[in-house]
Amino acid sequence: MLNLLPLVDTSGFIMVEHKDALMENTHFTEEILPGIYRVDLSDTTVEQGVSNIHIFIIKGRDDVNSGRSLMIDTGFRNDACLQKLMSSLEELKIQPDTLDIFLTHRHHDHCGLAGAFSEKGARLFMNPTEERHPYDCLAYRVSRESLDAQKKVLHSVGITPERTPQIWKTFMEISDRVQHHGEWVLAIWGFPYTEIHEGDRFCYGDYKFEATLLKGHTYGQMGLMEHEKKIFFTADQIIHDISPIVATTYPDEGLLLSFFDSLRYVKEHCSQWTVIPSHGEILSDVQRDVDKTVFSYLNKATVVRDILKAKALRTKEVSAYDPDATSEMTIQEVAEIIYNVKHIPENEGEFFNYKMFMTKTYSLLEYLYDLGFIRREERDGTFYWSYTN
Repeated sequence: MLNLLPLVDTSGFIMVEHKDALMENTHFTEEILPGIYRVDLSDTTVEQGVSNIHIFIIKGRDDVNSGRSLMIDTGFRNDACLQKLMSSLEELKIQPDTLDIFLTHRHHDHCGLAGAFSEKGARLFMNPTEERHPYDCLAYRVSRESLDAQKKVLHSVGITPERTPQIWKTFMEISDRVQHHGEWVLAIWGFPYTEIHEGDRFCYGDYKFEATLLKGHTYGQMGLMEHEKKIFFTADQIIHDISPIVATTYPDEGLLLSFFDSLRYVKEHCSQWTVIPSHGEILSDVQRDVDKTVFSYLNKATVVRDILKAKALRTKEVSAYDPDATSEMTIQEVAEIIYNVKHIPENEGEFFNYKMFMTKTYSLLEYLYDLGFIRREERDGTFYWSYTN
């Protein structure tokens, strides 16, 4: 998920040109399973790593849940996506005020239109732990609280006014523009929702889904499992040929360990299920995709460990004539090596990439620390990491 959104009009949606005539007599929904429909949305108004998402609709029956229907996520916050979803609901003869929306997690491509559908009478459901922090790498609240939290997070990774004055200045300048002069694609505004928890049931049409915690991609991401029919909506937890982002912003939340535990469960119990992610194709080889994803992260974690090990060896070699030499490294220092950062972020796109590098490195370091491979020490709000012999 990359880069930023231009200024929007007062309605809160990006204004894009589209021709109503082209939308007439067009079918936007595809029935992928009996009574389960898919709508494909895209956002090409900004450059970003994720520009497409699948939205799923389970049409209700009058004798089940008072005829209400279920939609999984809402897609990007732009006018074209809203119109396409409204046309899809019209095709299926579903009124927005009879619609329940299961929000898998609080990222802009999944809940960008949550507020718009709430205003139309839809009921929203989300895990409240998705809002445990006012600021993280993929969801930003425009508030003083968020700005203060960002400063604390920056200090923790080693970005401070004293250590990295130019990088700090870039963060503060861009944050100021976001706060006062426009929106950010990752700034998802508040919307009312009903809290959901693991094990809650969602029965629509011929399906009886159970809410399932998918901690990893986010702290509170949830999916839906239909045990009898062996269907699993996995949101962003596993995607064919793509390693989902596991980006930590706060210590001791164990996201990568939880991510691996979740994938192990999917591999062991759901390999013969219909596993449906929010991006890309339905998984045809669940075990293969799990193994590729896990290997990708383990390979990166090994690189991080080797960087700290090499620093420890160099420190040992020079300690005789440089008593101030240290084997400790900050998250920022490790991240710049891993991702081959050559210069300070010069625009908002580079700024977001840079922040993403910090948070992905944070996850890898936390994982190695949880396993006892490296040490972590906090001083003056900054974490320092070093290799354990």
